[in-house]
Amino acid sequence: MKKLLEQLKKNWIRVWLVSILLISSLFVAYAAYTEVSSVKRVVSTTTSPGAPFSSNCMKTEWASYRLISDKFSVTVCNYDQNYPSDYCTSPITYTFEAELMVKKDDGSYEKAGDFVASLATALANNEISQETYNGYMNKIALYSISKTEDDTDGVVASPVDHKFTSSNGYKYTFDSDTLATGDSKTDTYTVKIDPADLNEQDSKFFIFVKASPTAGGTLSELKSRLFAAKGKDAEASWNGTIQESLTTVVDDVTINIDYDFYNYIVSGSGVGSIDILWDPNHVEVNKFFLTEEGKTPDTISASDTTQTSDKASTYGARYVGWKRITIPVNSTNRSRYELQLYKVNENDPLISPSSYVACEFTKSAGSGS
Repeated sequence: MKKLLEQLKKNWIRVWLVSILLISSLFVAYAAYTEVSSVKRVVSTTTSPGAPFSSNCMKTEWASYRLISDKFSVTVCNYDQNYPSDYCTSPITYTFEAELMVKKDDGSYEKAGDFVASLATALANNEISQETYNGYMNKIALYSISKTEDDTDGVVASPVDHKFTSSNGYKYTFDSDTLATGDSKTDTYTVKIDPADLNEQDSKFFIFVKASPTAGGTLSELKSRLFAAKGKDAEASWNGTIQESLTTVVDDVTINIDYDFYNYIVSGSGVGSIDILWDPNHVEVNKFFLTEEGKTPDTISASDTTQTSDKASTYGARYVGWKRITIPVNSTNRSRYELQLYKVNENDPLISPSSYVACEFTKSAGSGS
């Protein structure tokens, strides 16, 4: 040990320089690694599960959801709709609220109580008849909300229809409902509307539903506007989009981003079927998705006569040689599908990946205009 120390003292400057070089090389290696990591952009084969608090019709942002029946089940779940097996690891306590609202001519919404007050004023000023007033009040009496299934107790034997009345401010709230943990859980509420709304050209009465977490982690409020009509609001539509941002801005310069593979999201509303099509010369679909959906792709030939979109005259010509699967859809049960597109040639720069994939929707009769 003594001899070693003496040798180190004699060569101290050399030891010091070697140490500095070693440390510097480590910094360079780390910097090179982080540089590569920051430039290489790779999309995961599957999107990570979102917040474990979801619904079949409510989202984190307000959206309108068309009903195709005078009774509709609204679910509140302790998992992401796309990942039902990844449930919340703690109980979720939340408040569920349903409120009757009226759509005004300018497209805004007013509380049913304010609408009723304006009706009463119009009646007092002889601006509307008693018959008209009674017609609206009888219509309002047809809307209700009830809890029909509990995550723990199952189907509610005798659910209570809570009407929207002046006594409750045309709003009903279920306080402190809880989703247990330990498994995927769902609470179900049933909305009832006036059956006549299904034949209306434009919707006037809406039920605003909202689920607000009060305990169980940092979770976002879910909400939706429920209505029924066959007019413009009722148009059935399904579309597909690439999830990734394909450009970025660096020093005020827009730069295209090319990924190894892409997430393709198909979502919409209405009942019918969707064709998911892709160009096999450039991309292929995640085999797990095909297996999960139980689908085997077919190839569209020039003589293919199966026309599935309103572009029937160009369908075959546009997609000849492409692969295709067909999936029956009903947004009441499921409103979103997610799949991954892989490059056939990893060196192929897919600056516009949407050019190699498409979604065509065919609506069922009676599913909207």
